[in-house]
Amino acid sequence: MFKFSDKRMEYEEQMLEENSDDLPPNVKYQKVDRYNYIVQIKGEKGSVHENAYIIADVSLNGFPVEAPTVNFRNNFQHVNIFPMGKLCLYITNKETWISSTSLIDVFSGINQVIHHPTFNDPANSTYQDPVVYERDMKVQANKFRDERYKII
Repeated sequence: MFKFSDKRMEYEEQMLEENSDDLPPNVKYQKVDRYNYIVQIKGEKGSVHENAYIIADVSLNGFPVEAPTVNFRNNFQHVNIFPMGKLCLYITNKETWISSTSLIDVFSGINQVIHHPTFNDPANSTYQDPVVYERDMKVQANKFRDERYKII
């Protein structure tokens, strides 16, 4: 007998396949198993992350009742990511999580926060100054442009 979460994951997987064009063109994903995905974001042209390969592990244990957990690989640093790699975003916050949020929305939201940071409540206080953030993100992007960081 299927649990509700299994049925919902079947639906989400189908929606991802049928509507992958709804994802930003720089976002790719790979299914690890029913409740785990790898998301690869290629930094948008003109951004401080231009052409960098940014990799995140998305855990959906408890989905859709519980918010996903998003952790970045390779010590990726960002003002809206805690220093140990966990994303700080409304779609990963248990108080603001909405169970009708789709995987397409989650994957797109990760891309959105990478390219449009908020500085008013930083998860990583090292980058609360936009000037420091921009400088350090450009240096970091230079490292992550290397093809060895591209996994999808």
